[in-house]
Amino acid sequence: MEVHYFDQLATTLSGIVTFFSLEEEIREMAEFLYTFNESIVFRGCWEKFAIQMAKDGMEDDNTVEHQIVDIGATPEMIYDEIYLPCINEYKDMYSRLKHGSIRLEEVNQLFKAYKDKYDDLTQELTIMCELEKSTNKQWIHNRVEQVQQYHELHLALSLETALKLQIPEEHDEGRHMRCYSLEDLRELQNKLMLMSGKGDQGQNEVEHFVEVQTANGTFLDVFPNIFCRPPKEVLMLEMRMQEDPNIVSSDDPLMDDKEFRSEAFQRPYQYLTRFYNHIDLDVFTYQGVEGSHVQCLQMLLMYCGVMDPSWAELRNFTWFLNLQLRDCETSVFCDATFTGDTLSGFKTFVVDFMIVMAKDFATPSLSISDQSPGRSQFNLAGVRDEDLAPFLIRKRWETEPHPYIFFNDDHVSMTFIGFHLQPNDQNYVDAIEPTSGRVIRQNVMTKVLYEGLQLQRVPFNIDFDTLPRWEKIERICNVLGIQWPIDPDETYELTTDNILKMLAIHMRFRCGIPVIIMGETGCGKTRLIKFLCELRRSGVATENMKLVKVHGGTTSEMIYAKVKEAEDIASINKQDFGFDSVLFFDEANTTEAISSIKEVLCDKTVKGECLTPNLGLQIIAACNPYRKHTDDMIQRLESAGLGYRVRAEETDEKLGSIPLRQLVYRVQALPPSMIPLVWDFGQLNDHTEKIYIQQIVQRVTTNKAIDQTYIQCITDVLSASQKYMRTRKDECSFVSLRDVERCMQAFVWFHDHHEMFFSELQKFECCQSKEGNEGHQREPEDRDPVLWSLVMAIGVCYHACLENKDKYRQKISKQLPPSYKPVRLMHDISLMQDLLLSGVPMGDTIARNSALKENVFMMVLCIELRIPLFLVGKPGSSKSLSKTLVADAMQGQAAHSDLYKMLKQIHLVSFQCSPHSTPEGIINTFKQCGRFQEGKNLNEYISVVVLDEIGLAEDSPKMPLKTLHPLLEEGCIDDEPLPHKKVGFIGISNWALDPAKMNRGIFVSRGDPDEKELIESAKGICSSDVMVLERVRDFFKPFARSYLNICWKQGKGFFGLRDYYSLIKMIFAVAKTSQRKPTAEEIVKAVLRNFSGRDDVDAVVVFTERLQIAPNLENINTIEFVKENIQAVGQEEECRYLLVLTKNYAALQILQQTFFSESGQPEIIFGSSFPKDQEYTQICRNINRVKICMETGQTVVLLNLQNLYESLYDALNQYYVCLGGQKYVDLGLGTHRVKCRVHKDFRLIVIEEREVVYKQFPIPLINRLEKHYLDIHTVLKAEQKKMVEKLERWVQLFVSLIGQHAGAAETYKYTPPDVFIGYHSDTCASVILQVMEEQKDNLETSESERGLLDEAKLILLKCATPDSVVRLDCTGLPKVESQHMAKVYFEEQSNSCLADYIHAHTRQETSSCTFFTEVILTGLLSSNKAFSCLRL
Repeated sequence: MEVHYFDQLATTLSGIVTFFSLEEEIREMAEFLYTFNESIVFRGCWEKFAIQMAKDGMEDDNTVEHQIVDIGATPEMIYDEIYLPCINEYKDMYSRLKHGSIRLEEVNQLFKAYKDKYDDLTQELTIMCELEKSTNKQWIHNRVEQVQQYHELHLALSLETALKLQIPEEHDEGRHMRCYSLEDLRELQNKLMLMSGKGDQGQNEVEHFVEVQTANGTFLDVFPNIFCRPPKEVLMLEMRMQEDPNIVSSDDPLMDDKEFRSEAFQRPYQYLTRFYNHIDLDVFTYQGVEGSHVQCLQMLLMYCGVMDPSWAELRNFTWFLNLQLRDCETSVFCDATFTGDTLSGFKTFVVDFMIVMAKDFATPSLSISDQSPGRSQFNLAGVRDEDLAPFLIRKRWETEPHPYIFFNDDHVSMTFIGFHLQPNDQNYVDAIEPTSGRVIRQNVMTKVLYEGLQLQRVPFNIDFDTLPRWEKIERICNVLGIQWPIDPDETYELTTDNILKMLAIHMRFRCGIPVIIMGETGCGKTRLIKFLCELRRSGVATENMKLVKVHGGTTSEMIYAKVKEAEDIASINKQDFGFDSVLFFDEANTTEAISSIKEVLCDKTVKGECLTPNLGLQIIAACNPYRKHTDDMIQRLESAGLGYRVRAEETDEKLGSIPLRQLVYRVQALPPSMIPLVWDFGQLNDHTEKIYIQQIVQRVTTNKAIDQTYIQCITDVLSASQKYMRTRKDECSFVSLRDVERCMQAFVWFHDHHEMFFSELQKFECCQSKEGNEGHQREPEDRDPVLWSLVMAIGVCYHACLENKDKYRQKISKQLPPSYKPVRLMHDISLMQDLLLSGVPMGDTIARNSALKENVFMMVLCIELRIPLFLVGKPGSSKSLSKTLVADAMQGQAAHSDLYKMLKQIHLVSFQCSPHSTPEGIINTFKQCGRFQEGKNLNEYISVVVLDEIGLAEDSPKMPLKTLHPLLEEGCIDDEPLPHKKVGFIGISNWALDPAKMNRGIFVSRGDPDEKELIESAKGICSSDVMVLERVRDFFKPFARSYLNICWKQGKGFFGLRDYYSLIKMIFAVAKTSQRKPTAEEIVKAVLRNFSGRDDVDAVVVFTERLQIAPNLENINTIEFVKENIQAVGQEEECRYLLVLTKNYAALQILQQTFFSESGQPEIIFGSSFPKDQEYTQICRNINRVKICMETGQTVVLLNLQNLYESLYDALNQYYVCLGGQKYVDLGLGTHRVKCRVHKDFRLIVIEEREVVYKQFPIPLINRLEKHYLDIHTVLKAEQKKMVEKLERWVQLFVSLIGQHAGAAETYKYTPPDVFIGYHSDTCASVILQVMEEQKDNLETSESERGLLDEAKLILLKCATPDSVVRLDCTGLPKVESQHMAKVYFEEQSNSCLADYIHAHTRQETSSCTFFTEVILTGLLSSNKAFSCLRL
């Protein structure tokens, strides 16, 4: 018969099958079996009890083993002996699994088969949920994750331990149990691991967990426990074990015996022991193991130079010493059978020096702290310098001697470097430091040995700096074991200092000590390592150095990928050429993935897998120092431009409690295991730096065939400039050889173009003298091309960066010939700035002030030379204007002036930075720029990246500016740095920037203009008409003083230079139009047009007091100012766009009623905080709507659109590009920019709540707009204000309880917003205006006033809540009025229920009024009648 499932109907083939004869219990069992048939766990339970039942049956029948037995099991037997115990166990298992109390033993048994099959496990647990028909299946996901974690972790837990570990904890409240699940343990394990490299994550939790476990040792006992002690502690324990061998457990590792017996420990130990006991070392050679652990540790700790070293530090000391001693043993100089008595004591001298060298290599440069280095405190109150303590340099390269002895690879020669030998009065010889003469070690050898070495012509007391270059290279190659020395880079200066550093790196390679160097940016780390690698390459055409420019966006995966690439390179080099390769992580501590670099460098692993052995891959990491700015410097940075956009206490990027931007370099905490390995690379002292400068100058003058007599003068000027900059207390103090290279690059450019510039300057000076310009009335002087080029170069690279430039010019003029006085330096630089500005087409009302001149000068030069430029200053400091002017001027052969036709053609690619910017956006902008340059002549064409408002991206959560370092240097990240990828760069910001980013370019900070500069700017604005200028000249000084007074009073931000310039332009326009001096009333109107919008600043009082005028203020009206702005009658160029500050968005209603007729309604664009409105596509739609309005001349009104304003900055600047008589401006978002035609009638109005503007609006946006405050009270007349007061009194009576209900009123006092939905302070005024607008024909009598009030009351009544109308009998309203109001509300206004309300309003005649209804859902809509009404 066909098998038939329980819930299926019988078929014709199977016949009728029923279960009616079965008992209820059996039918229940059958149904259960069908439901859980697919459950593997249930099947396992069933099988378990079925086998048990079979076994019991076999025992009862005395069956022979392996005999097949027929057990007659009835359904009743199966129910009792299998089903019931099976279902009970299954339910119990489900309950414990759901509540997390199942034991790991059961997890292992039940779910072992589900390893890597977690979808099947999810299905299994879903079936189990059928036990209670549960709809809550959230626990399934958690439990599957826990089982997966169990499979991954293989925790060494007793199988009796539950999934939830319950551990008693003591608290003030008493003792209670705390549960730790597998998930908790996994999280805690992760946090413990992260603490080694990441600092603070979860440290409080971890410490608390450890405290709990320490107090309750029971849990810790289940884990393997090995305590690694430092060498000093091991020594003490080993000494105590000699008296009591049982004092330490046999599991305690102490000192590893294999390490003790190794050559690396034994050879140094044996030599040090004999050296300590003054035993002759000349005839001693290491042969085998001797001594004990205690003796070995005592000797090593005595000489290693660290008070309490780690095993790593001790190992580095012994490894270095062992290697040097082994070389010593193989050298003929230390072979007594060869030297005889001639060099008696030489080996002892060598060992003495080897100890000094080993100490230098083993002693860490950083201050070591036992505390976790990255510990974060989020309280900024008193930023603590202790957070930097673990990372501060305590042993500087420059202040320590570095006496080195190397046994050369040929075993028959030696190299002495870093010290000289000098006989003393005691018949001995001292080792002294060559430059200072300081004694490094007294009585280092006998005079007899010294004379013997001289007889053997041992090369000591050699001044490496005086050696010829080829001999320096030959001596380095002798130590490195290079047979065919070549000079890989003739431009690299080989000083004794550099040679010592190269040899120190080489010895660390040989000893297997990880190389981690720390030094200032630009101190020569990268170039030194490149030179060393090229030297080892010996001219072979291959790559043996993989440079990884680490930056803030570098990830672990990127690091591991670079290691793989380096291994491939190293394998080829080792196999084919036999030399080692280097993987160099530059600026390693700028990335959060520093722990991955630590793994590669210290552990020699990648993701736990060992690096391929014997490839000869050496790894170096270079770190930036951990140094905090001075308080003065921090204050200055905070005040640059508008200060930081995100306040210090709000930034998330911190090292401990110190915001990263308060550090000189934006660095992450080093993992503790890297700290002992760091050695200070040192800084260039003035003498060494001058040598470098001279070498750079020598190279340039030779290449350019410049007279060699200029070398000393150029060197002195550059050296003095570097010294001067370092003495500054601001961001200018961060100088390096990069600045020297940059300055020489500018020098070469000016020298190459000096003939062109001399010709243009001569023409320009002639024109100026004809026009009688007092600024250029000087006798022409003969210009020396070299010195002129030098002055221009320092004008770009040093002079422009300083705020106080006078002292610098005085300092530098002393290094130049006598004719170059400070005044001449200023004149030459200023004349060049004027020349470059003269070739730029610009409007008549643009002031050619010093800020604009210097900005244009710096932009042109930095673009030409592809030097990154950062320009920071407050709004109005001509930054964006300069960018637009330069873009318009530098058009190659299409340029407006002959001068710019000889300069490069540029293509600007702007990126509008914002708090939403991403690293990918900035990287793609550079790539886009690079593609524009591809295939072009780079001597004639340059593409420039312009990051607008770069400060807005400074604290973006995606940290896009992390990628800037490599982009500014090479133009690309992780790509091959081809020439076309190196583009120009200009960063413009109103906000302060992190100085660590700016040391890759030239940083110019525009300070606040003083009174003199403001007056000069005003003259420049009005200079197009001399007659008008004379009429308004007297206003400039009081205007400047009043502006400074207002800015000082209201703090930085709200009013800016644009407001001042706009005021001057308006006064100039008034005087020009009227052909007379402006009146007091006209001046006040101009002042209020530009200095309104703040209640706490009375601009009229400030200006009138300075001007000593008394204008008539009666007819002054904000509405008129707004009207003048919107209509812009006869003043297109002078009229800025409008920002209307308001309350309750009343300004929109006022503008619509007052200015916009039915035919001329503006385009109104509303924004919101809904997620969809914040999306990129919606922002693009809004920008497109603005673009259409611009092109058609329609007025556009923007409300609550803060994510849009940044895209309109160029449009708001109102400096347009003119093509074919049409004005064009850029609109954009990120890298997407589009040129938009601007119609002459286009006006833009931004309406926003006053408090939102004050607290949230970007200052650059506020400064670009004309500001006015407008609320409903602004437009009310005197009689209307009286009516508003009466209506407000009525509202108070409507809501207030009186009489016997006053007690209830004390409990809860009703306010107008409780009673009238949507009520605010302007509601009554709005209602009065609406009513008067509707009934404007009947306003003659007092009766009509009462009628207006009654109508206004009815409008408000429509907004009242039903409960408030019911309470009217208890309020202060007259009884008759309250009854009338109730009747109107419930009967005439149909407020008895929502259905009636909607029905009544949909049936009434069409009206111009719009009703807004707030719906509160209750049980009122439960009837069919109500729903049927709603459907109508």
